[in-house]
Amino acid sequence: MRFCGVEEAKELADMAADIWMDYYTGFLDSEMIEYIVKMVQSESAIKQQIEDGYLYSYIMDGNDKAGYFCVVPEDKSLFMSKLYLSKDFRGKGLGSKAIDDILGLGKMMKKEKVYLRANKDNKPSIEFYKRKGFVITEDIIEDIGNGFFLDDYKMEYCY
Repeated sequence: MRFCGVEEAKELADMAADIWMDYYTGFLDSEMIEYIVKMVQSESAIKQQIEDGYLYSYIMDGNDKAGYFCVVPEDKSLFMSKLYLSKDFRGKGLGSKAIDDILGLGKMMKKEKVYLRANKDNKPSIEFYKRKGFVITEDIIEDIGNGFFLDDYKMEYCY
């Protein structure tokens, strides 16, 4: 697994915008999607995150960049901030392999758990994470500004 540098922020941001508009349009308002992408997945936001210690990595299918994930090492946990696959690469087992890699990374870093947040309406992802051993531990409603709220589950995988 190779982690991305700030020079890859634009490519990651372009990929994020495409994936978010395609995937989340089914259960999030398009204005909210644009706001979130601009706030946390723009080129400048990704550059800042990488400088702050966020670890981005592409998910590869052979030589093709199929998507990406981002993890944030914390004291006793590894926060899986992002895991996204482009439409053409879903259903091929790449997400499952990425989760396995992330769980392996957390174990190698001697973390007690890996956790993530999933939108409550994102049923396919919630079920996927459950199959991978994650459990719902908390309901989170967060005001992200501009009149938008995130309504998420916190999910954890404990070693």
